[in-house]
Parts: sequence; C-alpha cells; structure tokens
Amino acid sequence: MEKGNITKLVLFVDVQLAILLGLVIFFGLSNLNTQKITDQDVLGVDTAEASGDFSVSVCLRDDCIYIPNTAVSKEGSIDEGMVYQEVLDKVVSHFERTYGGKSLAANGNGSFVYWKEDIRPDLTNIFKEVYVSFLSGLDTNVDIEMKDMPSTDGKYATKYIEVDNSRQKLYVWRNGQVEREILLSGPKEGYEVYGVFPIVDKGLNPKAPTGSYMPYWMAFHYAGGQESWYGLHGLIWWYDSNGRAIYEPESNIGVRRSGGCIRMVEEDAKYLYENFDKGDLILIHE
Repeated sequence: MEKGNITKLVLFVDVQLAILLGLVIFFGLSNLNTQKITDQDVLGVDTAEASGDFSVSVCLRDDCIYIPNTAVSKEGSIDEGMVYQEVLDKVVSHFERTYGGKSLAANGNGSFVYWKEDIRPDLTNIFKEVYVSFLSGLDTNVDIEMKDMPSTDGKYATKYIEVDNSRQKLYVWRNGQVEREILLSGPKEGYEVYGVFPIVDKGLNPKAPTGSYMPYWMAFHYAGGQESWYGLHGLIWWYDSNGRAIYEPESNIGVRRSGGCIRMVEEDAKYLYENFDKGDLILIHE
C-alpha cells in the first residue's frame, strides 16, 4: 500500500474513534443527568411529604376537633407533652362541656370528680390514640363513641367502691378496672350522703335498731340526727310474731327504700364483705 493511502486510512480511523468516543461521552452524561433529575424529583416528593402539614381530627359522629401538627411539634418532632396538653385543653374539655360535664362530690373525708351523665363519650384511651396518630405523619381521624360507663375512672385508689345513686348501682374498682357491677336499693330522698367514706366496721349479721337483721354489714357513716349508722349490706330479714323468718323481696332492688343504708342481694353483699376491709373507701355520688 502506498504511503499516502496509509496516512488517509489512519486519519479515517482516528476520526471514527473520536466520533465514537464523543457519542459515548454524550449519552453517558445524558443518562447521568436524567438519573440525577429523577433522584431529585423523588427526593423532592419525599421531602415535601415529610415536611408537609397534617392534622389529627377527633370526632364523635359529626362533632370534630382538629389539631394540626404545628400545634404539637417541637424542633421538628412531635412532642408527647404538647400532644397531651392539646388533647386536655381542646378535646377533653370540649366533649366534657358538650356532653353533660362533670361534678364534684365532697365531704370531710375527701372529694372526687365524676361524670354527671350515665351515657357519655368514651375518652379512656384518647391521649394514646391521638399521640400514635401524630407519629404516623398523616392526616388521621380518631373516632370516639358514646357508651354507658361508670362515672369515675378507677384512679382514685387501687381498690374502691363507687356508688351511683342515680342508677341504683355500684361498681367495684380494682387496679383501674371494674371488677363487678351490683344493683342496689338505696336510701330514700333526703337520706342520701355524698363524698368519700371509709369502711369503719363490719359484722356478719348484726341487728338494726328496728329489729331487722342486716347480712354482711359494712358501716361507713354515722348519722347523728338518726343516732344510727349507714352501711352496705344484704336485703334485710326479720322474725314475725310467730317466729318465722321473713325476707325482704329481691323486687326491692332498684327502688329507694331505706333510711340511709345501701342494700343488695345477699350474694353481692357477701362478695363485698369478703373483698373489702376497714379503711377501704366508698365513693358515693348522685
């Protein structure tokens, strides 16, 4: 091959290699830029979602309270203490005010707060539910329901008896849970007492001044005007003129009949007698 032809061939190959190299570089950079743009777009979406505002709504049917994340955030994170305060100030106060509210029962032994309505919003786990909802970082709805519930929350003492005069019912609370519900025959109007009462005495079957016997008696209040004690006990019984034992009928349960005592069927009275001692507390409210 002549020298001139060789030179032309070399130049041709060099040009082709240069073109090929240029194409490789061009398409490589294009793909890289495309990848960067795609990554930025994805990251941009994630960042916007992570830093965007959201809220938790607490609703009883159509009655809702909304809490934005900005109200419970501290240094970019959800603050549990701030959630608690927002729920207390906005959610709890609203539903208490709207659905009957609470009242105070008090005497010389102490006081406690109780719900005035028997059927009320169940706010038992509301703080935890709202806090967990905020941690999700999404718009969330927390639904609450109206329920037939005791009027106290089980936190007054490790163990106590709650007497609800309006229902003629008592609740046995132990470690924050209702262990037993008992139907009652309570005192007539004008003989009720309210507040905190420690059990001061017990007796298996003492005899009342009227001559009636009171199974599983647990005294909790001395009524000076009557010069007698009020107590929890089973339905009374007595002897008639012929010496026969006469028992108060169970149909009296649910009816206010006594001059201060709180009666129940004997099985329930026995249960209380075996599970409560002197010094244990009875909380009584309307």
